[in-house]
Amino acid sequence: MTGRTGPTRRLTRCPTCRPTPRPALRPRRRPRGEEGETLVEALVAVALMGVAFVAVLGGVGTAMISSATQQKVTGADSLIRSAADTVVGDPYVPCAGSYGTPTPPAGFTVTVEVEYWDGTGAFAPRCPAADTGVQKVTLTVRSTGPHPVRDTTLEVIKRESMLS
Repeated sequence: MTGRTGPTRRLTRCPTCRPTPRPALRPRRRPRGEEGETLVEALVAVALMGVAFVAVLGGVGTAMISSATQQKVTGADSLIRSAADTVVGDPYVPCAGSYGTPTPPAGFTVTVEVEYWDGTGAFAPRCPAADTGVQKVTLTVRSTGPHPVRDTTLEVIKRESMLS
């Protein structure tokens, strides 16, 4: 046969020759010490780290809320004691409608209720015709805003001075 560039030789199969078998595609074994992680192992590790991160983040968030709550409780206790000191220090006022209290900081309100001894063994919300000289002043501090805490209440008994 003649080709474009000149004579070509025809290849014939050797009757005794066998085709060379192709090797099967198998994962290559790495030498010892060079084993790496598979994709599944890497994904499991990332998932475990994510769970641990969420747990730690949740703990930090809880600690922050707990700290803010404790600061409000401490602030309310301090404020009510200051208000009680103010009421105790003020002079007795017969049939007083209220007593002064310190201005509360932002996030707190202070309420004052005065009840009057009726002379028969009980306090009443209205002043009797003749003031008996004993009053029960109830102070309540309430926190406002996010994460409000319990109301703090303190009662102060005021007596008219008998030294006059």
